[in-house]
Amino acid sequence: MEAFIDNLKDLIFKSGLSLRELAKESGVSAMQLSRYLRGFVPTVDITLKIAKYFDCSLDFLFGLTDVKNSKKYKTYDKDMSKFVDRYFALLGKNKISHYTFIKDINFDESILRHWKAGSVPRLDVIYFIAKNLNGSIDDLIGRH
Repeated sequence: MEAFIDNLKDLIFKSGLSLRELAKESGVSAMQLSRYLRGFVPTVDITLKIAKYFDCSLDFLFGLTDVKNSKKYKTYDKDMSKFVDRYFALLGKNKISHYTFIKDINFDESILRHWKAGSVPRLDVIYFIAKNLNGSIDDLIGRH
């Protein structure tokens, strides 16, 4: 998650804007931006506002790729209804079961039940999954 802080700082510096100016332009409050620069984990919605403003992928923001990727994303699955399907596809691609994966990373076994019931994973969890399964945050959240 340190890459997120570094990349956000770099993007802000390159923009030449103050936090207050950036807040006004991006729709993310200066207080929130300040918190994220100190290590607090943003929500998916807030991170998408930041990525949209800076015209980049979430994978770039979180350091999973060095390519800014100015692809024009139109949407993402706000209800995250297909997150579990995308997660299982990534597990299959890596030839690993959910239970092996969560055991190796010390996730609670009940996490899958919560996701299937519609609970939205925290962004740090999505990042962790993408990083450890060589996936994409943007793909996991259904950003198109």
